[in-house]
Amino acid sequence: MVERKLHFLFTAPRYHTNQHFAVKALLDTGHEVSFLALRRGQSEVYDALHPIVLGESFVLGLWRQMRSLKPDVVIVRNPHSAYGMLSAIAAKSVGASVIFYSQSPLHRQLKWWKRRLIHQFPTWTARIKWITPVLGSPDQYPPAFEALRYVPFVMEPKTAPAQKQWFRGDTVNVLCIGKFQRRKNHRLFLQAVARLSKGYRMRATIIGECTTVEHQHVLAKLREYCADLRLDDRVCFRINLPFADVQREYPRHDLFVLPSRDEPAAVSILEAMAHTLPVICSDSNGTKCYIRPGENGFVFRTDDPKDLAKDMERVISDRNRLVEMGARGYQLVVSEHAPSKYVRTILAIAGGPG
Repeated sequence: MVERKLHFLFTAPRYHTNQHFAVKALLDTGHEVSFLALRRGQSEVYDALHPIVLGESFVLGLWRQMRSLKPDVVIVRNPHSAYGMLSAIAAKSVGASVIFYSQSPLHRQLKWWKRRLIHQFPTWTARIKWITPVLGSPDQYPPAFEALRYVPFVMEPKTAPAQKQWFRGDTVNVLCIGKFQRRKNHRLFLQAVARLSKGYRMRATIIGECTTVEHQHVLAKLREYCADLRLDDRVCFRINLPFADVQREYPRHDLFVLPSRDEPAAVSILEAMAHTLPVICSDSNGTKCYIRPGENGFVFRTDDPKDLAKDMERVISDRNRLVEMGARGYQLVVSEHAPSKYVRTILAIAGGPG
């Protein structure tokens, strides 16, 4: 029997790059995809599609677009927001199936009033279709509620282990990516680089967005700090690179470090794994669940420069192990984050009761 092709509509504040490969996976398998956003971001990529931008006065535009597009399935980001709730109502008004999408962990401790709400309306909550790319703590907590499904970010494999070129210039090249904000912890990363560069041949590249006054201030302080640590010849700053240029930087490096705190769900970890890089992130990063410590990377204690340096040293001190860890990360992308697996999962959820 020929599989019916569906029209998927995503609604979200903006077309974030962490949804690019999900959209592309659906398009590549013959489904129709539209995207309604409130605004454009600075680092978006439109290779798969161009979102329809509604602007701040979105109410009438949302209803008009929903009636015009007539989607089969609407994936609603942040259902608790005004835009998310209106998106769900508008979707139901045209007979579409609704899937809520948030980045709250699947396994987490619920506040008492949320637990009571679920117990009060068990039939209603069981019928909700809700997905998250964040696993949470399965060893500590049960799933937050029955209908919530873990659907990890999707990623296309990029640089296979056999194609990877390692240690350019006989140096371990470390990559760090993040907007120039304090919570991204670039300063912590520089402290670890300064500590390790005394004993190892290594260079670091920091790629970041600098589009606001805050970004400019943080970047200026980082450059000063880099000079104070005498790392000017070891650290390179790359500013406001387009998405495609950022992707070309991954295979030129050997290790990826994301030192930020309180990161809800970072897709850059997967991007690095897709290019056969070992990965390191903090334990307050939602997508730390994509790292299997000791296999494809490590998870360090948030805001702890010594723990970060220790984990970085565990990788760069043994180049053979580093290469093996990079290959393992690539294998995990292929097995756990494949576009085909994502499409099958979304179709199964969309086709269920609700």
